[in-house]
This record gives sequence, structure tokens and C-alpha cells, in this order.
Amino acid sequence: MGEVTTLINKRNKNNEKLPVYSINNKLGFVPQSEQFEGVDSEDRGYDIKLYKIIAKNTFAYNPARINVGSIGYSENLENIIISSLYVCFKTDNTVNDNFLYQYLKTDFFNREVLKNVEGGVRDYLFYDNFARIKFDLPCIEEQKKIADYLSSIDSKIDIESQLLHKFEEQKRYLLANLFI
Repeated sequence: MGEVTTLINKRNKNNEKLPVYSINNKLGFVPQSEQFEGVDSEDRGYDIKLYKIIAKNTFAYNPARINVGSIGYSENLENIIISSLYVCFKTDNTVNDNFLYQYLKTDFFNREVLKNVEGGVRDYLFYDNFARIKFDLPCIEEQKKIADYLSSIDSKIDIESQLLHKFEEQKRYLLANLFI
């Protein structure tokens, strides 16, 4: 990973009032107020000068929770800030970011994480250990094909999940009105 990624550590030194985000293990980047019931770091009085400024096409992960998928990709989000605890990186031009994001959500990657974590009570994957992870990287054209295919499957799953949710709502409605 270290050959195709670069660590990003741009801090909010000027104390800019930028939107505060967190990383959710299901959705990736989410506004911190959504993650923590309407309250973000600024509301809590945290010093956001230490927070990291995120630009477009940046990956970020929680080094203590990467084993449960706590990783996000900013894609078109920019000028947001996240806690200084997150590890942030960008890829070089040999990597299709969607391909890498798909890979980072696999069991293959999770096994590599488990081989490279350090710590006692809680395991951490800091960038130095992340950079040591090896993985097969096909040519950029093949990465795009694989990423597009997996993204289409993700979209299909999302659509089917929404449909299931609607059917469950309909079932509840019908059951509630069945005995009136």
C-alpha cells in the first residue's frame, strides 16, 4: 500500500469553521452531527485546530476500528474536517480509487489488517503498518472494470434492500388493519 498511497496530514491550523465529519463503518464519511445525534466536536468545545482538512478523493480510517470497516472515501466532499485520530491518505495515478475502496471492504483486506495491527488491549493499524500491506494490483483498465462491476452489484443490493423495506412497511400496515 505504501507504494501507491501517500499519507495526508493537513491540519486546520487556522481554526476554519468547516463541516465536521466522522467515519461510519456502513456509510463512510458522515456529518458528525448525524453520527452523534445532533452534536459535533465544535458543539462539545473540542479544539478543531488539530482536526484534519479533507480534500476530494481522500481515504480516511479509524486506526482502532478498521477491523470493523471504519473507512471512508471522500470522493466529491471537500473542505471538511475530521478528528486528528483518523489516518488519511490519497492514492497515486496507478490506482482506481473505487477499486481500492472495494478492496478495503473485503475479507482479504481484513485478514491483512489482522496480520499488521499492533497494540495491547485494543489493536491499531497506523499508516506505517498499513503501508506494509501487500495486495495484487491489476492494470488500471482492469481495476476500472472490476470496480464498475462491484459498484453495480452494490447498487442492485441497495435497490433490493429499499424494496424489501417498502414491502415490510406494507406488511405492517396490512397486518395492523387486518383486524379492525
